[in-house]
Amino acid sequence: MSLKAFKLPTVSDKPFHDGIDPLDNRYYDPEIAKYLSERATIAYKAYCEAALAHTLADFKICSTADAAKIEAAAARVTAEEVAQEEKTTKHDIKALVNVIKKYAGEDAGRYVHFGATSYDIVSTATSLQFKTAANELIVPRAKELLKTLVELTERYADTPQIGRTHGQHALPITFGFAMSEYVSRIGNSMMAVQDLAGQLKGKFSGAVGAYNALSAFTDDPLAFEKKFLEKLGLEPSESSTQIVPPEYMVRLLDELAIMAAIMANLATDMRHLQRSEIAEIREKFETGQTGSSTMAHKRNPINFENVVSMHKQVLSQILNANLNLISEHQRDLTDSASARFYAVPVATVAVMLSRLNSAMLKVEVDEANMQRNLAMSGGAIAAEPLYLLLAKYGHASAHEKSKALAHQALDSNKSLVEVIAADSEAKSYWDKFSTQEKQIITEPQKYYLGLASEKAKNIASNWR
Repeated sequence: MSLKAFKLPTVSDKPFHDGIDPLDNRYYDPEIAKYLSERATIAYKAYCEAALAHTLADFKICSTADAAKIEAAAARVTAEEVAQEEKTTKHDIKALVNVIKKYAGEDAGRYVHFGATSYDIVSTATSLQFKTAANELIVPRAKELLKTLVELTERYADTPQIGRTHGQHALPITFGFAMSEYVSRIGNSMMAVQDLAGQLKGKFSGAVGAYNALSAFTDDPLAFEKKFLEKLGLEPSESSTQIVPPEYMVRLLDELAIMAAIMANLATDMRHLQRSEIAEIREKFETGQTGSSTMAHKRNPINFENVVSMHKQVLSQILNANLNLISEHQRDLTDSASARFYAVPVATVAVMLSRLNSAMLKVEVDEANMQRNLAMSGGAIAAEPLYLLLAKYGHASAHEKSKALAHQALDSNKSLVEVIAADSEAKSYWDKFSTQEKQIITEPQKYYLGLASEKAKNIASNWR
């Protein structure tokens, strides 16, 4: 059989300005449409009908010649023809079947959709479509973003930056260390997407999942189902009703929502670092790019804000998917409309991956401003090592003393070392510190970085 020759349909490289969903116009991407458009969806279903015909031939139910005719007919099907036929049938799969039959001819045509219920085709085609989209669209784009983040991590592994918790200056880290967190998180999410896509299942178990129809024309319905799904690179679900249990798909969509959230987290961090008061990074502006229609000086972080905004759209669709986990008895149609929106979060994540990668590729790091911000507290960020050293040398209330000294330094706009020198009790302990220990307090941005640099390099090396 020649099913391996199956190709996704050709799609337009131009946005459709008559579309309602922004994915069909403002965020239109022909590569995404190739996998997730209605045209692609119909092609996957036609492909499953062709696989069914070849399975029928394998079990001597139809001839190999009939199967070849059905495959050739399925390859000729267009979305326009199916849409036109559906105006008569009021049933999308019956419309597809009728179009295939028309091209297959009367003799071979009687075996089109033979023994199948609609969702033997729909559930299976959907699993194949989303498995392919995950592996050929999402994962490659995630790898591109991962590559960019790895390069930033390596480039700035030794570049000191103030760490922030609760929006406040915390302890010194490096910018590469900050980036390495997202290398790990995006990388692990990418691996999870790949794994969950591989777990998507198909079915050929009939209208209620009990193999009623198959049992009427083959002695081994389970072998038939397995053979059919093998041709598509899928495995049968352990149990099924009229549909494959929805949790396989929902788990994949949930992980895509996690990936979207991680990207939104990174985008939020990068947006904050571009604030005028912080200015540790900036996104390079292209020639002719405008930040504001009236405030000509503006360089708004629109790409990072766009990623955060798109995360909201992904999250809203995940609620929809999880609501579809419930289907009464062997099947109801309460997901008949809502499940058609599953392509939206997948497409949105694909857009986010490309947009975030493009923005990260254009990030310019202002190391001078990073140093300025590190020095902003006058060394008060060394309060933690100060309290540890005071305790080491016998101070009974080391944390309280360190806190008092650090707050005094901040309130008086003096350096922590100056405040220590003016405090007789603190000075008596200071004199016990080694030269190396004093350097930690004097220059925490240089001598109190912990394993930030080493950790960043290790993570980058692991994911590279």
